[in-house]
Amino acid sequence: MRSLLIVLTILAAFAIPAEAQNHLKVGEQAPTFTTASLDGKQFDLAGARGKVVLVAFWSTRCAICQSEIPKLNSLQARLRDKNVEFLALSMEPANRISTFLAKHRFDFRVIPESFDIVLKYADRDKEGNLEMGFPAYYLIDPQGNIVFKDSGWDRTVELEAKINSLLTRQLASARP
Repeated sequence: MRSLLIVLTILAAFAIPAEAQNHLKVGEQAPTFTTASLDGKQFDLAGARGKVVLVAFWSTRCAICQSEIPKLNSLQARLRDKNVEFLALSMEPANRISTFLAKHRFDFRVIPESFDIVLKYADRDKEGNLEMGFPAYYLIDPQGNIVFKDSGWDRTVELEAKINSLLTRQLASARP
């Protein structure tokens, strides 16, 4: 019975008209979520206020995602000691991601089974179908607003520039 309820809930989410769905825009408040990472630690987006948060949606089956991981690891390394949280969310199960990560290092906090979060972030077409390219990036400022939204190949230079700009503004506003 519980399985049937879960399936019906997912189907209902897809049946809602496109007008009623989130079509997130830069400047809007990011949808909050609480979830567990692959290492079992909890992450709460609302609790990350005061930090810059980079949310990257990816898949182990996505060739572009795989090619981006080294660049994202370099970005994370350059900003390691800064006030930035790096998240890599995948809809895939933990065991598949763990197998992939055994061969491919990914230095972000990896979050498996993130379909519920994808539903909050993905755009919808006129029929209400999900539209999200992979990898997809959402950069969230310390106040919880989306300041960058994009998908595809080679976004790390732009992401780094935007993160550094946010960090500079944060430091400037903290000065007396």
